[in-house]
Amino acid sequence: MPTARRGAWLLIAAASAPLPAATRADYAIDIPAGPLAQSLERLAAQTSISVGAAGPLPAVRAPAVKGRMSVETALRRLLAPSRLEAIPAGPNIWRLRSKIGAIPPQIVAPPAPQPDQPLADIIVTASKQGTPLSAYAGSVVRLDLAEGAGAPRGDTDASASLVAHASSLSSTNLGPGRNKLFVRGVADSSFNGPTPATVAQYFGEARLNFAAPDPNLNLYDMASVEILEGPQGTLYGSAAIGGIVRLIPNRPILNEASGAAEAGLIHSGSGDIGGDGAAMLNLPLSDQAAVRAVGYGVLNPGYIDNIGLGRTDANRTLSYGGRLAVRFDPSPATSIEIGGIYQDMESRDGQYAELGLPPLTHSTVVAQPFDNDFRLAYATIRAPLFGASLTSSTSFVRQELRTEFDATRLADVPSAFIEDLGFSVLSHESRITGGDPSRTHWLLGVSGLLSFTTARRQLGPVDDLVQITGVRNAEREVALFGEGTIPALRHVNITIGARISYDEASGRLLSVPKDTKAEPKRRNWRFLPKAAIAWQPGSRWLVFAHYQEGFRPGGLSITGPTSAEKFQSDTVWTLEGGVRFNDPGRDRLSASVIVSRTRWQRIQADLIDAHGLPFTTNIGSGRVNSLEAALDWRLNRAVSFETGLFLNQADLDDLQTGTGELLDRNFPNIANAGGRAAIRYDQEIRGAVTLNAQAALRYVGRSFLGALPPIDLPQGDYVLASADARIGTPRRGVRLSVDNLFDTRANRFAFGNPFSVDNGRQITPLRPRTIRIGFDARF
Repeated sequence: MPTARRGAWLLIAAASAPLPAATRADYAIDIPAGPLAQSLERLAAQTSISVGAAGPLPAVRAPAVKGRMSVETALRRLLAPSRLEAIPAGPNIWRLRSKIGAIPPQIVAPPAPQPDQPLADIIVTASKQGTPLSAYAGSVVRLDLAEGAGAPRGDTDASASLVAHASSLSSTNLGPGRNKLFVRGVADSSFNGPTPATVAQYFGEARLNFAAPDPNLNLYDMASVEILEGPQGTLYGSAAIGGIVRLIPNRPILNEASGAAEAGLIHSGSGDIGGDGAAMLNLPLSDQAAVRAVGYGVLNPGYIDNIGLGRTDANRTLSYGGRLAVRFDPSPATSIEIGGIYQDMESRDGQYAELGLPPLTHSTVVAQPFDNDFRLAYATIRAPLFGASLTSSTSFVRQELRTEFDATRLADVPSAFIEDLGFSVLSHESRITGGDPSRTHWLLGVSGLLSFTTARRQLGPVDDLVQITGVRNAEREVALFGEGTIPALRHVNITIGARISYDEASGRLLSVPKDTKAEPKRRNWRFLPKAAIAWQPGSRWLVFAHYQEGFRPGGLSITGPTSAEKFQSDTVWTLEGGVRFNDPGRDRLSASVIVSRTRWQRIQADLIDAHGLPFTTNIGSGRVNSLEAALDWRLNRAVSFETGLFLNQADLDDLQTGTGELLDRNFPNIANAGGRAAIRYDQEIRGAVTLNAQAALRYVGRSFLGALPPIDLPQGDYVLASADARIGTPRRGVRLSVDNLFDTRANRFAFGNPFSVDNGRQITPLRPRTIRIGFDARF
């Protein structure tokens, strides 16, 4: 499993800030008496600090702390019963250590922690209850996006960077902003269409997608990413049958004016020169309010030439956008955040090449540009409620995609196919949580979702395009869900959860006679259970088993000039079991092994017909058996190793061929094996100047574009190397990154144009060796 960056403080609360705050600034603080760990979490949330500690915290009760005071004063009061003291360890980061001459109760550790000793527990925020990783009965990957070598970057293809760091995460490779993400082998098809996603993506509490491809949001000024593996229907509802990818942004920081910026130049070995730039500004509006703004732009160099049109580096991609968040804390325990995202992404041509032509080239007579416009608005409230915690969030997403393909093969004159897709998602969730996240805790919530997906299509000669049949699908969902964890035996916790939902799905054709009737609504009541057991035989070990279910609603698919066909809802259940030793990134040595079995019924898949036009249907059922293993070892204070691998057996065991024949085939686009190994070096050179470096190898196993001829085309089976280094202080630095270090040539995706893919000549080459040199600054 990929881990957080080495040498970083792992947080009691993931609210790290980029700049040193004024440690003497006063905050309005209101923390009730309670367990020390919970009180520190509340302080971190109210002041946007992070707290690290050596080993487990003492089991003492912290006093109530209320009033305007500095962080230092609040920490001193909270820690009074524990014989601990807090010392500054970095920007908005505090380290807990034993007071000289005092032995903290129930801490078995030397009084002065060393850098290579365990730090505070990692919190799985996507659990919606702040569950520590050491007690979480499930499979989760956490990627720390703090600055330094090796962290996933947002200066190039953000989602590709995440895939490179998480062994269980994969994607199609049609191009940035048009790819599907898959987790742990749950992949429906390699093509885009109206099916709901298999992976639900979130920005904090806001849902980003439902039926749209990955928006490829820039990762600049993000705090971390969490990936929950396996279906997450109980807590997250529909369209989460593979898992969850949750981006966790840095929140606005109260009482601090700060900023950051970075810029870089990018060069691909066989292509042109690109660049990137990004900036962040955090401004206090009052003692209780602050705003945080982020802006960015990336010009990704092209490396594919279209010799038919005489264009070099035709697949150059431009993306730009920004984020804005306003935070208002009317009281120390209540926080309101309103924000939005604006991002545009456009590419001049496809990123595929054709066998039989010179390397890194394809030939068309019609350009194949792509455009993805993404908008998000959200509001989130966090507040205490009758001794528990309330979180309520509402968001609206609008995403518009335009895809153009050369369809000349269908006619004797230059022809094009243009598809305009529109996705609108309005979602809301309110939940109440209570208890101790490490032992007895509970959650109760309600949610609602309204999604509209529209596809409008044009086909014909480029100077005489004709509107052809389109489709509009609608999904409405309301749900009540809950989850509770209780200690059953000593060191054994049992978690039971359930979701009761009601959903309506409907669809209708577009660009057909007005008297054509819409498809009748399909109404369903659903029950999605969850069960887990976690056993901690020792302070360092966790053994768990976990069962959960998920589903995707059905819809309407175009099958002819004026006809359509329903595709049915599909369902997934997964049973997994695993063993974890220590926490990756926190402890000097950590390891995990997780096995899982998934059963998938009535699989929805986006396909293409004999003419290259898209359609959707249910292709049968399948199963996925997976094995994941990870081993992380910090050799000393400077050198550490990270390794992870997965094995998948993903089979369609009753594939519907359309002829009544049932076949056994592999799932599309999922490799049977893969892995990653990395070595890190973090060393203070002189004063505050530090060198952070990482070298990594990643293996992507062999997979197939589709399950049946003529698109059962091989892809993958390559090893990719990368290197990354940053030297500087926390406030200034220079970073050098090299992707595809050895300039490996391989086919990562055997698709680029649906109207000629059946000739078997399309490949998506790896981006040639790409070098970036960048500069970053904070003020």
